[in-house]
Amino acid sequence: MKAVVYHGKHDLRLEDVPLPEPGPGEMRVRVDASGICPTDLKKVEKGLLPGPRIFGHEIAGTVVALGSGTRAYSEGDRVVLHHHVPCGDCYYCKRKVYAQCPVCKQNGTTAGFEPSGGGYAEYVVARDWIVAKGAVTIPDGVSAEEASFVEPVNTCLKAVRKAGFARGDAVLVVGQGPIGLLLMQIARAEGGEVVVSDAIAERLALARSLGAPVALDAKGDVAREVLALTGGRGADCTLLAAPGQGAFDQALAATRPGGRIVSFAATSPGETVEVDLGRLTNLEKDLITAYAASIDIQDEAAELVFSRTVRVAELVSHRLPFTRGLQAFEAAMAKAPGTLKVLLSRQAT
Repeated sequence: MKAVVYHGKHDLRLEDVPLPEPGPGEMRVRVDASGICPTDLKKVEKGLLPGPRIFGHEIAGTVVALGSGTRAYSEGDRVVLHHHVPCGDCYYCKRKVYAQCPVCKQNGTTAGFEPSGGGYAEYVVARDWIVAKGAVTIPDGVSAEEASFVEPVNTCLKAVRKAGFARGDAVLVVGQGPIGLLLMQIARAEGGEVVVSDAIAERLALARSLGAPVALDAKGDVAREVLALTGGRGADCTLLAAPGQGAFDQALAATRPGGRIVSFAATSPGETVEVDLGRLTNLEKDLITAYAASIDIQDEAAELVFSRTVRVAELVSHRLPFTRGLQAFEAAMAKAPGTLKVLLSRQAT
């Protein structure tokens, strides 16, 4: 089968690799759509892990082979695969900090080499614990491309829930790339009065078309505009979906005293900003973080996608077949103004 194989920093190769075989309790899934995630791009650009590996964890596909004893699914079933599932019993699971569970840190989907997701290959194997707790059936009428957003929507729903805002609260979403556009839609579904900001006009226009009531140019004075919209108070909560000092400073300035800032975009070592702790502390602004998906909201996140409460089809800017996998990564890494979500898709030609 074809796979995009990571060998090290800036070293991706389109290769023929062996078809993965499912063991007892496992299943092989044909990857029908797989989203290229920014966290994987960081691994490639910074060489964060040793190669060879096949990344890719936003997976939607079709069951094509079952290992012995696998009964939960049948050949032909369409499924979303989560790649990390917690044990449910450890210190971290009991405190619902699932991403820090040692079992959750083990990758449960693989296309060969060190298990690393495998979605950038034509077929993956789902390990037995993923089959048991990390697979979601895709209903009729939902495309594989749409279903591939279930995992990132889960991570965004988790971030919004951690933000803890009340219905009617003012919520600022900084950044309107694919993740910011998901956060915006989920925050609105959760009852927030949402304002978004971005420096790219096309993204602001898309945000408006997806329901953002107010979309602000990040090159302007976003904090001043948010204060004006909230009677001088500021946002009750800010969801930070863009990296860098400028985005963080915007979030800090636009959030009211006693408000909350959720850091979502920074996911790899070395992503730093300078923080004026005196300003943060004296105004009692809470800085919290959110990372990875949560099994507690697995079904809710899937339903947001399947019901199209969160619209994801409009976020796809590029779709390429697996045979053009390297071009797909080139498009994702270019970060051009028109680039949003890049998919490897069997629908593409």
